[in-house]
Amino acid sequence: MTPDPFDALRLPIVPVDPRPEFAAALLRRIESGVEGGAEGSREPVGGPAATIRYFVNDLDTAVAFYCDLLGFDEELRTSGAFAMLYRGDLRLLLSVPGGPGAGRAWRDGTLPEPGGSNRILIQVPDLAANVEELRRKGARFRDDIVTGVAVRQILLHDPAGNLVELFEPLAGYHERPTHRPR
Repeated sequence: MTPDPFDALRLPIVPVDPRPEFAAALLRRIESGVEGGAEGSREPVGGPAATIRYFVNDLDTAVAFYCDLLGFDEELRTSGAFAMLYRGDLRLLLSVPGGPGAGRAWRDGTLPEPGGSNRILIQVPDLAANVEELRRKGARFRDDIVTGVAVRQILLHDPAGNLVELFEPLAGYHERPTHRPR
């Protein structure tokens, strides 16, 4: 029998171990035929408000950073190549370069890499207190707190060099009302 030429293009099957609560909620949604968010799920109808992907060199270190220091919850993790975290309705996908899926090499052989100037923004109620606590826990900051347009902000490095911007609203800060089409 001739080998299938498409075998080289197929992604490997990567086992995942989702939290039992997530798996049970997903099974209930599948069995009930309901689409969108389920009661008690973190994901609102229509999915999370935002999904960000960061590339990291060490998945365990990155998951610990986001969960222990910034209050994210781990939803699922594969064997060292991918993790899905949530903070409110922000979904953060962490991928290791060279892994399957988004971590794979591009057509020209280039691997995705961590770092750069892109970043997620996390609103905090008291920026100075948060910065002080994070410094005590060993977090690395790119700069000091600065005042921008209607916010005070600071840039924090995750273990792979990706930036996280923490910000505190000031007078004049404006949020667009949330509206999700159904």
